[in-house]
Amino acid sequence: MDAAAKQATVTPEAWAAAQVEAVAREVAAKGKPKRKRQEAPARGVYFQWRPGGSVRGPEHVCAERHCRAACKLNGETTGEWFALWYDATGGRHREKAGTKAAAVALYARRKTEARQGRHFPENMRRVQAVSLKALCADYVAALVANGRDPRGQVKTRLAEVVEILGDIAAESVKPQDIERLKGKLAEAPARGRKDPTDPKKERPRTPASVNRYLQDIRAAYNLGKRNGKVDKNPVADVRLLRENNKRVRDMTADEERAILAALDPAARRGGTDLRPMIRLLTETGLRLGEACGLRWSDVDWAASVTTLQETKAGEKQHIPLSAESLAILRGLGPGDGYVFHWPDGRPWTAGYVTHAFGITVEDAGISDLHVHDLRHTFACRKLRAGVDIYTVSKLLRHASVTMSERYAHLGQADLLAAVNRRPEILQPTATTTAIGREAPTQPGENSGPPA
Repeated sequence: MDAAAKQATVTPEAWAAAQVEAVAREVAAKGKPKRKRQEAPARGVYFQWRPGGSVRGPEHVCAERHCRAACKLNGETTGEWFALWYDATGGRHREKAGTKAAAVALYARRKTEARQGRHFPENMRRVQAVSLKALCADYVAALVANGRDPRGQVKTRLAEVVEILGDIAAESVKPQDIERLKGKLAEAPARGRKDPTDPKKERPRTPASVNRYLQDIRAAYNLGKRNGKVDKNPVADVRLLRENNKRVRDMTADEERAILAALDPAARRGGTDLRPMIRLLTETGLRLGEACGLRWSDVDWAASVTTLQETKAGEKQHIPLSAESLAILRGLGPGDGYVFHWPDGRPWTAGYVTHAFGITVEDAGISDLHVHDLRHTFACRKLRAGVDIYTVSKLLRHASVTMSERYAHLGQADLLAAVNRRPEILQPTATTTAIGREAPTQPGENSGPPA
């Protein structure tokens, strides 16, 4: 039967019922919810649910399968996002990044570094193992092995640096951390240094003192780089503070007599006489630490020379001794061991002499005079006696004459004497002409300026 004949046999009621059924099927097909398209997972990152996580977990696939009460991973718990990457040798690493965006950025950065060959398994283990405290300890051990830092000043400074920054990974220290360290050190008071305006308080650290801390930690990082323990030095990008080393203070003859006179009662009270030490520093220009470490075996009486075993330059140096210096030493000995020592043979320390000198200067009514100014006094007296700056530089054992130029300053009295010092010149005569005409022959004749 063809379609026309078949359609003729269908009753109107059946045809209407078929149309209603077709419309119902179409509506049911349109109203059926479509399955939600899953977002493609980001490459190299994943989320791990864990108690106490910092971010909320993503919507879990079980939420679409109606596992409400049975599944705990339906977005109601927290966890962390991780970046999973491989280094240049195929080593597998994962790092916690916090949010998903941070994990994606970290993965891209690590892949770039791995392609550049900057990350290898041994480097990753090394960075995690080396701490700032261990890095500083290696540097201090190297100084001790080479006979440097006998008084432990570098060790003390580095210990304070670790206390401020914390015992963290050495590679995690950034230049901004060093800037923060610089500010903390500048705010802290100097140990054992009293404020001249208020003796009950300690004066703040000077820029030079802060720079010593920065130089020590920079040297520690440089040693770590040479030993392959760190890749970079964060202190290299930090500028040191501007220092003012041009101190113009020397001891006058009156101040020297007042200090030596004030030391007499101090010597009776303390049982030690600091006068030979003060006179020797003024006569030789020695640094205080060098004078404290001077031994009788280092003095060559025949050649009038003493040998300094430990110096600022880190090498032995020979110092010529004047007749006055030899007389001071003969008044103390000769003996065995240290020249300046306690009854049990222990040498005087720079801290003890500095403290005792400060008390003596205060008792003598003198202000702003330090022990190191005695070295300054030695240089100024030699220059005023006519010794050239090059010879003074050699006596001070400076690396260059430029370092000694700050000792060439002169006081106002010296400048006035220099202005009044005139060479012998001829007196003006009648034949001497000035600006094209005959000079006056009488003191009062034509004494005014030319018209």
